[in-house]
Amino acid sequence: RARIAAGFAVARGDEIEGLLRDASLVWDIAHWLRRTFADVDWIIACARGPISTALAATAPAVDGPCFHAARAALEEAKDRRQVFTFRSFPPAVDALAAYYSALYWSWTPRQRRQASELRVQDRARDKIEDRRRVHPTAVSHMKRRMAWPLVAAGDMMFRAAILESR
Repeated sequence: RARIAAGFAVARGDEIEGLLRDASLVWDIAHWLRRTFADVDWIIACARGPISTALAATAPAVDGPCFHAARAALEEAKDRRQVFTFRSFPPAVDALAAYYSALYWSWTPRQRRQASELRVQDRARDKIEDRRRVHPTAVSHMKRRMAWPLVAAGDMMFRAAILESR
C-alpha cells in the first residue's frame, strides 16, 4: 500500500485508474488483472510525470501531466493493437512493450490464458494443473508450443527494464 499514491477506481465507465509512487507494481498489477479477468484483452497504459492537483483517495480525483500522457498512450495503443504501453520511460521499455503485444496477439485465446496463469504461478504458489484440473503433460506441451523459456526470459528483461526506470 505504501507504493500506491492514490487508489484504483473505475473511470470513464470501462477503465481502471490508479496512481503509483513508482513503477515497481506495474507488472504484478497488470498480470493480476489479466489472470483475474482473463476474458478481457486489457490494455495497460503507464506514464510517469508530475501531478497538478493534491493527492486524493482514488486516482480519478487526481489530475496532472502523468494522467494526460497515460491517456495519450492508451489511445495510441488502441490504434497499434498494443496491450502494454508506456510514456516517459526509457526506449527499451517501449521496445519490450511492442514485443509483448506482438507475442500476445500471436497466441490463441487459450494460450493467452495459459500465459497469464504461468506469469503469476510463482507468486501464487499454486499449480496450474490443480486449479484448471488438467494433466501436467498438457501444460508442458502448451509451454513447449509457446516457447515458454524464451517468453520467460523476455518477460524478465521487460520487468527489469520497467524496474530500472524508477
